[in-house]
Amino acid sequence: MNIPSRTLILLDVDGVLVHPAGYKTALRTLVNRLAARLGQPPLGPTEDEIAVFEACGLTNEWDSGAMCVGALLLAALERAPALRRDTLEATFDAIGAAGLVLARPDFTAEARAIARHETDGRYPAVRYLELLSARTDPANLPLLRALLGNVYAVRETLTTRAFQTLALGSARFSATYNQPAAFACESYLATYDIALLNAPTRERLLGWASLPGHGATIFTARPSGPPADLPPGEPSGDPPSGFPPEAELAVELVGLAGKLPLIGQGRVGWLAWRNGRAAADYLKPSPVQALTAMGAALTGAETDALHAAAALVEHGEISGPLTGLREGSTRVIVCEDAAGGIRAVRGAASLLQRAGLEVSVVGVGVSPNADKRAALSAVADHLVDDVNEGLALVLDG
Repeated sequence: MNIPSRTLILLDVDGVLVHPAGYKTALRTLVNRLAARLGQPPLGPTEDEIAVFEACGLTNEWDSGAMCVGALLLAALERAPALRRDTLEATFDAIGAAGLVLARPDFTAEARAIARHETDGRYPAVRYLELLSARTDPANLPLLRALLGNVYAVRETLTTRAFQTLALGSARFSATYNQPAAFACESYLATYDIALLNAPTRERLLGWASLPGHGATIFTARPSGPPADLPPGEPSGDPPSGFPPEAELAVELVGLAGKLPLIGQGRVGWLAWRNGRAAADYLKPSPVQALTAMGAALTGAETDALHAAAALVEHGEISGPLTGLREGSTRVIVCEDAAGGIRAVRGAASLLQRAGLEVSVVGVGVSPNADKRAALSAVADHLVDDVNEGLALVLDG
């Protein structure tokens, strides 16, 4: 048996380290709030529907929330096109006042249609807009574009702005985005999220990660702050999605704050801003985020790992923390609840292999849900019900 020179663990957050009940509750509340504005009863997605969304690649509630509201809005417009107005807000008000009774959209069918649609790297909401554009009156498209065209523009997009208010709470929303919240509420993440990583496994993980040849990183698409180790005077920028500390809230919940590097959306968004790129160019499934996570697991240096990842993807250069992978072999173990995250790590490993480095990947799919396990089975080497079981494969090995 070939024993690797080093082993790195990459840990996803939602569905792995924490049960994102806050996000899911916020998603249901978002859909219910906007359904009420349209004069409809509560229609928020169920747990099973949300699991299908995630299995279909809608792992961000900014996409799935816009999809649900978009399906409902389109049903109303097709039922009563005379209620269409120049803006989303005016259209919602007109539909709400009309007293329409609408059938509940089949949200899972819409999610599966998005998954079947050619991706070409586009966000799910944009793909959904393309699907709807092919089957609706062109007069509806300006409203659908306003809702689905750029869900990552937090300050301008109706559903994302409302969702972020629910997720962060109105006070933190105002502080993060420097604008008033549309309504007052407490943070759903702080109130409803549940830790999945138990204390004994956490302590064993930290002890394991402190040994020579071992390293671990938290690797998530959750919004986060910029790199924690930015040099003094280095500007952080202002990406369209801002720097909401959602990943940090989860890391605090499981007791890992300040103990492992965190490579979240804000870190990658900072790199994209600095390099004049869109954040989507670097976030998973891009290999940039996965390469950054590997470099950070190896050295603990977030900023340097970000620069090294971009240098490899864009210029074919092995630099910074990634040079530590040159000697011997490296095994990367990724614990994910979505197939895209495992694919991203495998893609990053392929880049390293083409550069002459010996890197292998072990994918651990983490979910008790049948739909998600079916999607994970195509890319994972192991399927487990929870992260504690998954980490035992390494820590007991």
